[in-house]
Amino acid sequence: MLFTVKRRALSSLLLALLLLAVSIAAARWLDLSWSLALPERAPLLVLLGLAGIALSDGLLHGLLWLLWRDVYLQSYGRLVSYFSQQSAAAVLAGGLLAATEELFFRGVLLLGIMERLQWGVAPALVISSAMFMLMHLVLRAGLSVFGLWAFWESVLLGLVYLLSGSLLVSLLVHAAHDVAGFSLFALQRRSGWLLPKGKQPPANGVERR
Repeated sequence: MLFTVKRRALSSLLLALLLLAVSIAAARWLDLSWSLALPERAPLLVLLGLAGIALSDGLLHGLLWLLWRDVYLQSYGRLVSYFSQQSAAAVLAGGLLAATEELFFRGVLLLGIMERLQWGVAPALVISSAMFMLMHLVLRAGLSVFGLWAFWESVLLGLVYLLSGSLLVSLLVHAAHDVAGFSLFALQRRSGWLLPKGKQPPANGVERR
């Protein structure tokens, strides 16, 4: 659902406002202790978080390419094409939505499981990441597999939050990651870089036949 919403600016902005309101209300109702203060080394922590997730992305996609090559590239190409409707405004709005996702998935679900249910770090990471995965599923041929990638991304973002001790750090990392990722998709649609030869998705969102 969230991947679908992020294809357009207006839907991203509306859902971001809804998630913001729901997250604040839930945090107050559960009396959760959000830490929104920036740590002293916040820029370094954000850069390290981004670098860690970027490295993980590269290794994961590289491994999948080595194992399944053309099959994986075809699926990845469909994912890049799925976002062909995105304008520059939609990319930025998607980053804003990613920031409010942190308030909900880390600030409410992860923290709520740890503080209110007291189930510990591992169950909190798994459950919140499973919910994150379900909310990012795209039920189209060849795209549902990227839900597993979303699960792993959520685990990493949860670790960024826990290790930095600041929800604002994970919020900035997630927003920057999504903006960079969607910008990369746009670049790939124009250049065909790392996409199946002869089947690059069009930049204007109109499928070739």
